[in-house]
Amino acid sequence: MKKLSNSIKILCLGILLFLSMGNHANAAELPDAQTENTVVDTRPNYVIYVNRALNCVTIKQLGEAGTLTPVKSIVCSCGREGSETPEGTFRTSDYYEWRKMVDSTYGRYAVRFNGKILFHSVPYMKESPDSLEWEEYNKLGQNASLGCVRMSVKDAKWIYDNCKPGTTVVVYSNAEEAGELGKPAAIQIDENSSYKVWDPTDTDINNPWVTGQEEYRPFTGTKDEFNHVAYADRYPDLKNAFGYDKDALYEHYIAFGMNERRIAVSY
Repeated sequence: MKKLSNSIKILCLGILLFLSMGNHANAAELPDAQTENTVVDTRPNYVIYVNRALNCVTIKQLGEAGTLTPVKSIVCSCGREGSETPEGTFRTSDYYEWRKMVDSTYGRYAVRFNGKILFHSVPYMKESPDSLEWEEYNKLGQNASLGCVRMSVKDAKWIYDNCKPGTTVVVYSNAEEAGELGKPAAIQIDENSSYKVWDPTDTDINNPWVTGQEEYRPFTGTKDEFNHVAYADRYPDLKNAFGYDKDALYEHYIAFGMNERRIAVSY
């Protein structure tokens, strides 16, 4: 009986040892299985610099050796007085194709980087691309938001598509230097445009800025009625060439601007 009991004990011990080895084998295989299922984000690494004083963004690609190469500049609207965009260094986290804002408007291609502070498009009245707050769009390049960093749909989508979670964001103030690539000119939407509820940079197939040609309304007033300041501010190339010279700007509009379908308005 003792020999039989000992044999049973040895058999049970062998079974336990076998099962234990099997468990160890499975545990050893687990990291490999996890490694196979891990998706590696192969997008380049970027650092996003937000100059809240001049309302512009410079995006730099981070090289393997730690080098930073400027690749894109964006005109934006940071927080207005009393709702300033906080300075500091942060990282992107959550991404939303549409995001409801604190004032019940909606932002497109929103990317969170500091609590309630996000990158996103100029606000829309509803979750629809044909409900743009065009008056706010015309404030790009000025402090206008409640703390977030607003930009055109095209630029917001670039960050949404190209800057992966964990991207470093540096918010700073420098009223003297916009960044290596400068500050792009902001697009202005004419208040009389029938397309004004659409972002001109939106590639949506239904966007009339993309699919159609807006009816052009030439300025037909006199030189005294011609708003030369607005004309120069709308077109940086003319402002660089003529400054605010009313005679030169009016002559340009009559000789060239009308044929080029440039927008001119009265006072």
